[in-house]
Amino acid sequence: MVSGKNIAVAASVTAVVAGISYLAYFDYKRRNDPKFRRKLKRSRKKAEKTAEKISGDASLDEINSQALELLNIIAQEKLPESPEEKEKFFMAQVSRGEALCGAGPSGYADAACRFFQALKVYPNPVELVMIYQKTTPDIVFKLVMAMMAQEVQQKQARYFDVFPPEDKHVRIKDKNKKESKKQAKSDDAKEVVVPNRALFTTKEFAEGDVVYEEDSVVSTLLPCAQNGQFCHHCLRKVPEAVDAAKEDDSEAKEGGLEEQEPAAEKQEPSKSSAFECDKCHESVYCSEKCRQDAYDAYHQYLCPSSSSSTAREFAELAKKTHELAPVLIAKFFGILVDREKKKELARALGVSEKQKTEADEYTTWEHLESMRYLELIPTASDAQVLRKLGELMSNSVPGLNEFVTSERYSMLKGKLDYNAYAVHGSDVPKETESTHVSDTMRDDHVAGAVGISLYLISSHITHDCDPNVQIVFPEGTDKAAIKALKPIAADEELHISFVDPSLDVETRRKQLQSSYRISCKCAKCEADLKAAEATPTVNADTIDPMDDSTPSFAAVAASPSPATAAAAFNSEHEKKFAEATLEQSEQAAEQAAEQAAESESPEQPEQVAEQAAEQDAEQDAEQEKPSAQDSE
Repeated sequence: MVSGKNIAVAASVTAVVAGISYLAYFDYKRRNDPKFRRKLKRSRKKAEKTAEKISGDASLDEINSQALELLNIIAQEKLPESPEEKEKFFMAQVSRGEALCGAGPSGYADAACRFFQALKVYPNPVELVMIYQKTTPDIVFKLVMAMMAQEVQQKQARYFDVFPPEDKHVRIKDKNKKESKKQAKSDDAKEVVVPNRALFTTKEFAEGDVVYEEDSVVSTLLPCAQNGQFCHHCLRKVPEAVDAAKEDDSEAKEGGLEEQEPAAEKQEPSKSSAFECDKCHESVYCSEKCRQDAYDAYHQYLCPSSSSSTAREFAELAKKTHELAPVLIAKFFGILVDREKKKELARALGVSEKQKTEADEYTTWEHLESMRYLELIPTASDAQVLRKLGELMSNSVPGLNEFVTSERYSMLKGKLDYNAYAVHGSDVPKETESTHVSDTMRDDHVAGAVGISLYLISSHITHDCDPNVQIVFPEGTDKAAIKALKPIAADEELHISFVDPSLDVETRRKQLQSSYRISCKCAKCEADLKAAEATPTVNADTIDPMDDSTPSFAAVAASPSPATAAAAFNSEHEKKFAEATLEQSEQAAEQAAEQAAESESPEQPEQVAEQAAEQDAEQDAEQEKPSAQDSE
């Protein structure tokens, strides 16, 4: 039986023989074939030219141009997938790159290719880049970094061609992009056009149709919903059986053992009553799957009862800021690491990824980079949160402290503030001063908000006060569905309302400007503004508050701008009512003065005494009667 060792030896011998044979063939061709000699001479000159191009004081444009050429050369090289193959590949690439660097400038271009390929399979790229910076020639390091930058640009350029997937029936388009080459040529070539991307349909939808469904990237419960009634992972309402079981337990403790129902008649508590973190007993889940998924992704870092006190300090700090952004960002990085670990495990086990699309080559972070965001100024509390976040996750997420700078943390907050949605639920407790959060979220207020969530596709939907779609949560979780509110044509832009569309135009525009820096000029806003300007004002000088001809509140409220007209009506009506009341008071004072003058007259003392007695009797009778306000 032939052993594996014998096969390896035979393979090695074969490789050596093949190498010697090739050297002999190469030497023969070099000596006897003129065409081969000319080809070899051209290749040598090309290598020398490349070395001259990338050596010395090469400009940034020259380095980028050379990096692009090198990327095209290695584009067809396949990278290994299993950990063992990656390790061998990495060692071979680094060894070859070092040898090429030792050969001088003529080997720098190929050395950069080898180091770049080694970087793509190394588990901690940031660490390897730092090693390259210290150990490789400066021009080689610049080439490697330029290749990385060019690859990112190429990837970003084709991002919107492959995402969203075709089965979602939507696509992201730049509304500022020229539709034709002729139109682009006619415009000034130096004009810088800022992308204005939005989500468009690829087919028709009828009213009530679901355009697509989407899982959340990251979500969390609002503080008001962290009462044990909602799942801390999927945000689902915990089954009522859990609450019933807890009520039974509390009643049994209050009433004593003798008051409990017989075991045969007592209803068995739901298994979901045990779905809570067995360490902190604060996070509650609707299923064992949610509990395990949450722990694997992020709760292992955020659990307040972990061995380290950092998690508790982080939770208290986030609570003081009245923001959910710190928790969402911590969860996001945990989810990011968990997804990559699962991908690596699947490759190591040889598990094939089902229905893999071109969009799957993009990481969650790369998806996030394509979103709009609000530019925020870093605050002192942000610095505290960032420092504590580093302490919390740096051991499990290598390179996190170097990657998440103050500017990048502010950018993440800005992306959450602009793109996150309110997740609606049922039986949501009212928000109080202690549970209030300052985070911005897209919320049309059709129902109470139980949580906040971020979505990759839906973040590209733009605002309109008269939307054609609405975000709904049919499963009662953070999984979203985009439902058509009216018929939608193919290639029509999708709009959702970021605020309550039933508010008056001034309130809507103020909220949009303060929260999203949007100066809304949608058709509904323009129509509401014109209606408000056309509404006639009420003239105070021509209104008699006691006149039946004064328009009623219902009549004024029926005007095109009811809120504005009603406010004007109330103001004028109150003014006239006050004037009428003052006039009545003055008349009553004059009558009292006349009565007082008559009572001082000596001509009829008996009559005056009788009148005074009658008035006293009437006043006593009136005091004995209950007032209208008391009887009401």
